[in-house]
Amino acid sequence: MNPFMVVKVGAVDIDVFSLPFDGEAFGDFNYLNMRIRVDENLKGAVLVDTVKHELNHAIWAIYNLKTEKEEEERVCSIMATCWTQIERDNPHLVRWTERNLNQRTMKK
Repeated sequence: MNPFMVVKVGAVDIDVFSLPFDGEAFGDFNYLNMRIRVDENLKGAVLVDTVKHELNHAIWAIYNLKTEKEEEERVCSIMATCWTQIERDNPHLVRWTERNLNQRTMKK
């Protein structure tokens, strides 16, 4: 099975897969395999929110921010929801980000 997206986080590539889930979770992140899995039934903002939530877990692990599990889950959930809302309500910010991320040279 091929990932539907590969996301670079730090020095690693994370494969993102869409597949059937058991209904108990929307997604998960596996640090050993650098893999995110999301429920194939997710669409729209819920899908975006879930992918970002799992990417926040990846950030937490890759950048060694580990502390207590409850703190991690709460922070990842809040950050994902905030980013989904910010990007939904600010399409100009998304376009600006894409434009700026695609630039190859720095302008002074």
